[in-house]
Amino acid sequence: MTDDVGEPLIRVRPAPLPVSVRLEAPGDELGIRAVELAAFTGPEEADIVDRIRSEQPEGWHSLVAVDATGEVVGHLLLTPCPIEDEAGAVVSTVLAIGPMAVQPAVQLRGVGTALMTAAQGLAVARATPALVLLGYPEYYGRFGFEPARAVGLQPPAAAWPDEAWMARRLPAWDEAMAGTVRYPEAFGPLA
Repeated sequence: MTDDVGEPLIRVRPAPLPVSVRLEAPGDELGIRAVELAAFTGPEEADIVDRIRSEQPEGWHSLVAVDATGEVVGHLLLTPCPIEDEAGAVVSTVLAIGPMAVQPAVQLRGVGTALMTAAQGLAVARATPALVLLGYPEYYGRFGFEPARAVGLQPPAAAWPDEAWMARRLPAWDEAMAGTVRYPEAFGPLA
């Protein structure tokens, strides 16, 4: 790319924002909702987070990134989802990432990377076989995500595009864990 006079444009990334990533704690709810609403065009993602929090499915995790002042600037939800084989039997459970949101004012400053790194570490520590998500391959590919259908994981909705339906296999993964990933009802029309 060049500017108006033909000079190459140099994109300067803003300096990384120092954050701490931790599990959601009581009192974080409003900050999380504010981040979700700021990062997305509608309330659907914030509503999913609120519903999962109220239902508290076994194995769910909500991670927050907080800045030096303690303000929530990023959020990532991990939701357990069973994998069902063709007969409908549950063969394993994976964690779905999403929604993940970062305050627009601090995007491109490493907050999302910090959340993804923490999520992967938590999943490995809990012997989760895989993480799944519907997202941008350009972003999530750098965290080791690959097309999920290629590793035997079908999405809950056939219309989900191959390039956006991704999985990150972890050390507990076993090839026999193939099947359809079933999202909770909180994900509504998406799943």
